[in-house]
Amino acid sequence: MSGTYNTSHGHNQGVHIQAGVVHASMDLHQRAAKAIRIVPQRETTLFQNRTDELAGLDAHLDHALESEQSLLLNLVGPPGIGKTTTALTWILRNRRRFGHAQLAVACGGDPGEGQGRGIEELCDQYLHAVGVDTDAPGLGTLQGKLNRFHREIAEQPVVVLLDDVRTAAQVQPFLSDLAGMVVVVTSREPVPGLAQRRPVVAPLGPLGDEAVEELLRDLIGDERPVREPEAFTRLVRLCAGVPLLAGHTGGLLSDEPALAIADLVARMEDTGRLAHLEEAARTATRPAAVFDVFYRELDPDARLLYRALGVHPTRDFDRWLARAVFPGDADQGDKALDVLLRRSLVKVDWAGRYVMEDLTYEHARLVAEGEEPAERREVHRRFADYYLFGAVAADKVRTDRWRVSDLYRAEAPCSLPDFAATKREAGSVDLDAWLEHRRHVRERSARQTPGVPSPDEWFEANMDAILAFVQRSGRVWQGTRPEPGYAWRMAEATNGYFTANGRVDERLTLLALAERDAEGNDDALARVLAQRGEAMLGQGRLTEARTCLERSLAAARGDGADPRGQGAALEWLGILGRREGDVGAARAHLEESLPLLDHTRPKALGLHHMHMGDVALLAEEPQRALEYYRTSLSFFREHAASRRRDHANEGKLLVNQARVIAEEHPDQAVGLLEEALERFVTADRAYQAGKVLERLGELGRNPRERWGQALEVFELVGAVGAARRVREKLDGRA
Repeated sequence: MSGTYNTSHGHNQGVHIQAGVVHASMDLHQRAAKAIRIVPQRETTLFQNRTDELAGLDAHLDHALESEQSLLLNLVGPPGIGKTTTALTWILRNRRRFGHAQLAVACGGDPGEGQGRGIEELCDQYLHAVGVDTDAPGLGTLQGKLNRFHREIAEQPVVVLLDDVRTAAQVQPFLSDLAGMVVVVTSREPVPGLAQRRPVVAPLGPLGDEAVEELLRDLIGDERPVREPEAFTRLVRLCAGVPLLAGHTGGLLSDEPALAIADLVARMEDTGRLAHLEEAARTATRPAAVFDVFYRELDPDARLLYRALGVHPTRDFDRWLARAVFPGDADQGDKALDVLLRRSLVKVDWAGRYVMEDLTYEHARLVAEGEEPAERREVHRRFADYYLFGAVAADKVRTDRWRVSDLYRAEAPCSLPDFAATKREAGSVDLDAWLEHRRHVRERSARQTPGVPSPDEWFEANMDAILAFVQRSGRVWQGTRPEPGYAWRMAEATNGYFTANGRVDERLTLLALAERDAEGNDDALARVLAQRGEAMLGQGRLTEARTCLERSLAAARGDGADPRGQGAALEWLGILGRREGDVGAARAHLEESLPLLDHTRPKALGLHHMHMGDVALLAEEPQRALEYYRTSLSFFREHAASRRRDHANEGKLLVNQARVIAEEHPDQAVGLLEEALERFVTADRAYQAGKVLERLGELGRNPRERWGQALEVFELVGAVGAARRVREKLDGRA
């Protein structure tokens, strides 16, 4: 995750979404919450004296609303000047004018290597917040999600903050000519390529000396400036009008009551500078000096962790990464991290993630580059191991399948989250209780609690850093050598996460790097190409999927390759054949795959028989399909006896059986559908549950009650077409 981050204190109005880490601080009391709040609580720099700038933004908003136009604002300024803080302060002060949604995205324009958060992630979070099921038809692609996003916000008062933008491509998908839509962009320079949208470019310059004085006095009181007036004046000048530096300096003096202002100024004037900031600010001061003072006062372990974080490709991280710097002693890492927290060199949010501010992170990078290359290489190796072994550990908990990588049997060299503790076997869920839960999905999301992340939460939070380490692994990076095997092993470990959560751009980026890395290893290449084929199939790109899957099969047939790789490629080719409507090819590939699958895993056999049943239905062979579905269900129940139960696939099989027998045995079909409903409700598959309720009504079982429940479910998840269809059935039976 790359970018800056924010905190908002008080009660919020409207839908709040944050994708990535958006860094700033406000304290604005609002009316009682009406909707979800996903913006994390963080403490960082103080907002100070941007009255004129805020008034200017207000005037532009007034004009846009009066003329019923959209508005594109571009806040421009050097790092640390308060662009994000100003933008968020303005948004929250105008929150009632953006009553539908207030969204924020970190776009990755800071000094790190992170890519920032993508368009798809914001769409997913927003659609979830307003109750739309992203598994519903038409939402399987980025374009489908974007279309739905724009339909939901049409004619609604919405503001989107795009923080640290790099390119116009990050902005264009959110632009709209609809009245009420406001897009706020922060960047170091005006974003090229947006001129045709007539953006309002609002430069932010350094604070005046009076504003810096006021900020410092807020932190340290009036007594010390009065006692050392000359030193205080020099300190104000050293802060160069940069709120971030003033906040850090004031924080140090506040933490050290015995530290004379003159002593601090002398140390600051005697140390280095952040050249790029000075150039941007056109000042002769030394804005890095305060960080040099902080750094020299740290103990050796805290200094090592500080330098290590300068090697990390993004500014945010979790506590297990800090522990990885000190292998074998998690307490040592925790203590070093606590020192950085007390010195405000690192901030923490409610979910347990940590972040360095822009300039702190840049200073850590400069300090790290001043050390011996051997230290940077060792830290890089420890961080790379943490992410790879962490991905493997998370994947072991979330998926059950054959793996190529030997790391699934290896011991991790560092402390990892206890992902297994986050997985709980789901018991049966009552329909009424589930509906009540679904009615309050926003409040449920708002009550997220800190602690050990689930596998998907860990992948989501760390994906930027994971991609950066995969990219580093394929080239020489600051003296490190390429690491063969890193990329394809990471691709295998992240496959289950991507299959469940989308993020196609990141997935294909990773797989492209993994494919090059896997050359010469038939098993690894077959696995990577099968994953690419699966991704293409999910996007409806059938021709590209076929090319990948046929190449996967060719690699899996290499000398010495594991036959299970052939089985996987053939099975995917069978699924592709069914999607193409080719019964013969689909059946031939699936039948050929069976002896090559992992017969020690009941779920693998259950999936195979389910696919064979789908092909039989396509061939209009209902009895044959029924036999396959029954056999498949028996394998899934065998799987449930020793592993986590797959409620969703069991539900699909029950629905398919009911479809086959409904005409001749409607009572049995109803029983199967009732059981399928329980499975889907337990798995929280809302759209599928709605379909089952609709079908139960069609079979004459309390039709008005069942259709009423189906209608509510479809409306809750935003399935507009399905809701309209059920409403017409209700009207026809009235």
